[in-house]
Amino acid sequence: MQFHPPSSGMARSGRPTAQARASRLLVVVALALAALRGLTVAGVQMPFNGWDELPHIAVAYYVHKTGHMPTARTPMPRELVPFITAHPHPTASLCMLRGIDATPYPGGSAACGAQPQKRFDLFLYQAQHGPLFYHLMALFFHPSPDPASLLAFADAGRLLGVAFCLGSLVLWRLVLGRVFPATGRLAWLPDAVLFLLASFAYLTYNFARFANDGLALFCGSAALAAYVAWVKPRGTAGLRGAGRAAALGALTGVAVLAKATVLPLVPVFVVVLALPAFRRGLSRRQRLAALAGPCAFLVGYAAVAGAYHLHYLTRFGQLTGMQEAIYTSRRGFGLAALLGAARNLGYGWLRNPLFYNATVFLGGWSNLQSPDWQNLGFKTALVGCGLALGLALFLRQARRQVIDLAGRAPELPLLWLGCAAALLFHALHSSLAWGFPTTGPWYGMLSLPVLLAGLLLGPALLGRFAGAQAFLLLALLFNWGAMEGTYGALLVQETATADLAQAAAVAAAHHALLPVDGGWTVAAQWLLTVVGIGLALKAALGATEAAQRLRLIPLAGFRQRAVPQTVRETDRTGT
Repeated sequence: MQFHPPSSGMARSGRPTAQARASRLLVVVALALAALRGLTVAGVQMPFNGWDELPHIAVAYYVHKTGHMPTARTPMPRELVPFITAHPHPTASLCMLRGIDATPYPGGSAACGAQPQKRFDLFLYQAQHGPLFYHLMALFFHPSPDPASLLAFADAGRLLGVAFCLGSLVLWRLVLGRVFPATGRLAWLPDAVLFLLASFAYLTYNFARFANDGLALFCGSAALAAYVAWVKPRGTAGLRGAGRAAALGALTGVAVLAKATVLPLVPVFVVVLALPAFRRGLSRRQRLAALAGPCAFLVGYAAVAGAYHLHYLTRFGQLTGMQEAIYTSRRGFGLAALLGAARNLGYGWLRNPLFYNATVFLGGWSNLQSPDWQNLGFKTALVGCGLALGLALFLRQARRQVIDLAGRAPELPLLWLGCAAALLFHALHSSLAWGFPTTGPWYGMLSLPVLLAGLLLGPALLGRFAGAQAFLLLALLFNWGAMEGTYGALLVQETATADLAQAAAVAAAHHALLPVDGGWTVAAQWLLTVVGIGLALKAALGATEAAQRLRLIPLAGFRQRAVPQTVRETDRTGT
């Protein structure tokens, strides 16, 4: 159900308007960029890039071999050793490969060369996560211990991650398209956010690897889209409404079984489904009837993920298998010790996981240090966009739009707050367990579209030029950081050569299914980047300055729908 003006996408002749055609073209460009960049990043990376990918592969192989999940201390199957030693590794991973003939990247940087081996860590600690991804990989793929078979298995997992990336982007475009108005100064934001997502290196690297993150983010995005497009417009009243809420709970449970990083969806959905019960003027019976929605959601969720949580609750007193929380629980650390670990966080106002450590550059998972000018540029964008939003709140017209958006889609700011709380929870437990935080900002990636939309919202409310400038700065930073990190750092580290064609040939020898990268892919990525930026800037500069407000009208059965209402007097009179 679209909450847009009827004339927003179609002319009276029934044909798409020029604005609608430009929007569709930008969506196609953004998805093409995400697909091409995902494939190239998956192909440029050697197998086992980073600390965690090898244990993910090993857990999936173990499930294929035995039919059940390992424990966090199950030794890695020894038949994987020929596969492990057939490919080079970043330095940070060598310390968990002591005792076998593992070789480092040949390039000359901090991520290459032999590092003193600290400890033996060939255990399947990724078994802490939900079992869904590993069982799916074992169900559809049947690797043998042969290194060539395992290499194809690893490549298949990366290709599947790229597919999850594209699916997640489509779902988020659906969500944002139902939140922002289709005309006015904010109409271009859903497409612009989609393009920024496709440009962001963290998103590409998080999906284009053999890991459970991609499946969890896809299922979590599907749950959010189902709520926005299906449950919220129809409500949860009556038997059918309760069925919709239960189905939403089941889908959320599937997402959590993939990885518990999407767990913040559960309290978010409970809150937004319970909000109708607190409207004024309802009798006690009506309030109890309205609470049937969140109750049905919890029943559906427990039916899917209840056994997963119950196992860890009864054994460790924790909702999930997060190894840091289990470590601190086993050692009897209480709330006071957990809060005291905050002194070890070492975060700054902008240098923290909430804002991806002000980093737009990834030279592979073992090189997350942005050049100083890129850090400064991203911090400037964060501060500037935050100040713009604060200034916009002092303007009556803009403040009304922000209030209307928050009332129209409270699930989005609540999702960002929930992911922020989850990141803090992990940071405190990891600081208490290891003495320093090991929280990756990608743990909260489900709320990344909310962050990017929030960054663009303030400048867009101040005017066309402010919105266009903010988008241009972020788009340039994201794309330059992504390209420089992949081709200027990672590929050189892995191959010890700056020649793109030679380096691509070396990387291709370490893959079985992924396409060979080359100069044409670099040119194509830059072409899509330029075209996408141009289309988004055209949409931003062409947006009408007349504000549009969405008024929520309560309907029977605790449902709500939005009626677009422009502030212009001509629209009020219908002329």
